Amino acid sequence: MEVRGRPVHFGVQLQGQATGWEDYAAAVHTVEEMGFGSIWIFDHLLAPFDNAEDRPCFETLTTLGALALMTERVRIGALVNGVLYRDPAVLAKASAQVDEMSHGRLDFSLGAAWAEREFRAYGMPFPPLAERYARLDEALTIIKALWAQRRTTFHGRYYQLDDAPCEPKPVQSPHPPITIGGSGGGSLRVAALHADRLNMQGTPEKCARTAQRLRELCEEAGRDFNQIELSHHPAIVVRAGHEQAYERAMETARANSMNPDEVRDNWLIGTPAEVTDRVRQYLAVGVNHFVVGAGYPFDFESLGLLQEAVLPALE
Repeated sequence: MEVRGRPVHFGVQLQGQATGWEDYAAAVHTVEEMGFGSIWIFDHLLAPFDNAEDRPCFETLTTLGALALMTERVRIGALVNGVLYRDPAVLAKASAQVDEMSHGRLDFSLGAAWAEREFRAYGMPFPPLAERYARLDEALTIIKALWAQRRTTFHGRYYQLDDAPCEPKPVQSPHPPITIGGSGGGSLRVAALHADRLNMQGTPEKCARTAQRLRELCEEAGRDFNQIELSHHPAIVVRAGHEQAYERAMETARANSMNPDEVRDNWLIGTPAEVTDRVRQYLAVGVNHFVVGAGYPFDFESLGLLQEAVLPALE
């Protein structure tokens, strides 16, 4: 099945929080064996919910390096790297190394960063949103230049490079696919300039509005909107019965101090038939790339029903 000329893709974000490495590594192997197309981690210094400061939270680039070596087929990535956590040259070099280690299976990503409490906790600057968007644009300009050029010189408002090399280069040409995360105006403007994929959250109607705004910004930038793939990032709970699914979803929401209304709007929840219908609504607005979130304890029942009952029904 294709949407906007692209195959429908389902990946899994295995969130590296509240778990240990052995359980996480076992989950990675299970997801690859189940046949999903990609495995993702998030990019945080703390588990991202307000009551989660003392939970384990994996370091992103370390985990991506491990994923490169412990998987064989799936694509790997972080959904999404935050521009404030690392200097763009450091991120470019690390990501190129992961692409080489994985034999060209990295999906690169970048967003403006949002988890302010992490920056407070570690004494890191957290500038206003307008500056974060400007840094995102400069960072992507630098990263693409480092991957393409033998030496890069860049003098921007926030970042400076002087005759800087980046070796090894990524395996993928011209570079690993670039995913921009976010639906704010600044993120969409940067996506219109730099993205191969836009990752969104929210209802199908919200995603449709975001895609339309991206289309308008692409026209302003002189870029073909159809060059940008549309992605959706929901959590998922699938059960044989409707009430079972909603009960599990609300339990997860309460455990993580999440707003139940946001869960209902953004998650894929229900029976296989209900989830199939919901996925079709996203397909109808042009979304073809899905990354379903799975936090610990990993819900393999939902992932199994997605593979066995939902995806075949979409064909």
